[in-house]
Amino acid sequence: MNLGARLKAERERLGFSQTEFAALAGASKHSQINWEKGAAAPNATVLGVLAEHGLDVLYVVTGQRLQCVTEQSHVSTSTHVTEKANPVTHSGAVPQIDADRLARIVELLERFAAQAGKRWPAKRLVVLAAEVYNVLADEPALDEPKVERILKLVVSR
Repeated sequence: MNLGARLKAERERLGFSQTEFAALAGASKHSQINWEKGAAAPNATVLGVLAEHGLDVLYVVTGQRLQCVTEQSHVSTSTHVTEKANPVTHSGAVPQIDADRLARIVELLERFAAQAGKRWPAKRLVVLAAEVYNVLADEPALDEPKVERILKLVVSR
């Protein structure tokens, strides 16, 4: 699935017509049609405005969804993680967070937010950092250019 198809899927998920969705970003229906066909792509400003209306920007750009850290997602994640015992301890313990990795994500997130003139309350910063951490959890090492691209998207939403 390409960017245009993901944009269309998000528009439909949010329940907007092409005309309504384009209008949210100050664009024309013709622009929306071109974006969905893949003939053109919305810029970061447009994606940022649409994110304010629920668009999952990371999904549209990369095909990966950020998992919101909510009580419900925590419950399902905890159940999934603890269904199988830890092979080392033979317990249902959740793996520990790599504090250095999380700190680096927070550091980069704060830097990009400052560059964009944004500042979040501590709780929001923790949630955003956790979402990014979870997206990158399966990667053995932080690919800094990839992390930077993801964080710039997060900051723009």
